[in-house]
Amino acid sequence: MITPTDAFLLLTELPVPTGSQKIALEDSIGRILAEDICADRDFPPFNRVMMDGIAVHDIQVTEWPLAGIAYAGEPEFNLADSSAAVEIMTGAMLPANSQAVIKIEELEFFQQEEKPWVRYIGITTVEKGQFIHQQGSDAPASQIIVAKGKKMGPVDVAIAASVGLEDIQVSALPSIGIISTGDEIIPIDQQPLAFQIRSSNSIMIESVLRHKGFETTKRHVLDNPSSMEKELAKLLEKHDILILTGGVSAGKKDFIPAVLASLGFEVLLHKIAQKPGKPLWVGKRSDGKIAFALPGNPISTLTCFWVYFLPWINQVSWPTNTISVSQLPKSNSNLVQWIPISMNSTGAQALRNNGSGDLINWASANAIACLPIDHQGNELVYFPLNS
Repeated sequence: MITPTDAFLLLTELPVPTGSQKIALEDSIGRILAEDICADRDFPPFNRVMMDGIAVHDIQVTEWPLAGIAYAGEPEFNLADSSAAVEIMTGAMLPANSQAVIKIEELEFFQQEEKPWVRYIGITTVEKGQFIHQQGSDAPASQIIVAKGKKMGPVDVAIAASVGLEDIQVSALPSIGIISTGDEIIPIDQQPLAFQIRSSNSIMIESVLRHKGFETTKRHVLDNPSSMEKELAKLLEKHDILILTGGVSAGKKDFIPAVLASLGFEVLLHKIAQKPGKPLWVGKRSDGKIAFALPGNPISTLTCFWVYFLPWINQVSWPTNTISVSQLPKSNSNLVQWIPISMNSTGAQALRNNGSGDLINWASANAIACLPIDHQGNELVYFPLNS
């Protein structure tokens, strides 16, 4: 057996299967860019006025006749008279032959000989180039302005829109087949006999993954190696990843490791020194397909899915945040324990439960805490239980 930490480090070296897909720009927040976004022209594409005010050529004088008004969205105004000024609006093209922009708060407009004039009433020297966003100063044409591999945020979406991209190429989320196993498992719409239980693991996994945008298919297979192999082979034709629950421990009907081996999977890890979730199995195939086989008890499934699978597929590190937990059970001398906790702004309390089959008492938990082997004290790392 390996430790939970070593298991997680091993998973960080396991590539998540990805392709690429073109999606609408408005759907791209949080997705990983699979192409470089380049400037289709200079940014800004013209000398852009940064303030409402006037554009002038002669900055040595303090009064100018007004030659006209230039608005954003209009072609370039030609300031032919170098002694005059142009009233200008933020975002407009800087008029040709202009040297500077003076903001409106430092100006006084007046009439002289029934013609509009403007004078400077500021207290600082007017500088050449002031309040002019120079053409190409942000990025020249053809420069990469958002690099491949970046996680798209709101500013990146705005940049992509500014270069005319209605659709962008992003890394495709892997598709996932979810398989529950066990002769005792029946569909949730059926009435169980005394020896049967309704399926809960696969729908829990499916609901979380669909919420995160993954394409999934859910199936159930009985404890029969031949039928297992046929169903898994079909799912592998359309999915990049398999998540299985049950059939992975050491019982006489725990066929999953052997079936996955027959389908070409190489085992990367099997059994972690932890409770619950000790029998976790992870393997890969030469074509890049990945399989996670989780133990079947509901809390074992939840723990392995939340602590190992989700961080792996989202490519995030284990949390390092800690919280003080009261009413902790005694730490184990051989196994790391995953503890349900109820936490708030002042601390957390360990919840009593009846083991890895007890969904009911875990329903009050809003986090899973890690109780290390032979741990002293109450400060524990925790995983929030939210999707």
